[in-house]
Amino acid sequence: MKKYKPKETYCPQCNLKVGTYDGRSTINHICRCRNCNKRIVYHVDSGKVEVKEIPKRVCSSGMTFL
Repeated sequence: MKKYKPKETYCPQCNLKVGTYDGRSTINHICRCRNCNKRIVYHVDSGKVEVKEIPKRVCSSGMTFL
């Protein structure tokens, strides 16, 4: 059985822990920083962290479309 290493994701601007990547998924891990209100994207394939703006809501349910 393969052992997975969880990876904690930190905001590069304020160094606050924003989430934990479990090590199994192949989809990019997306979180929100509560301190600076930015969208933090952890790219699984390269291991890099990217900071983006939170997209505007486009429907009344609050669902965010990429």
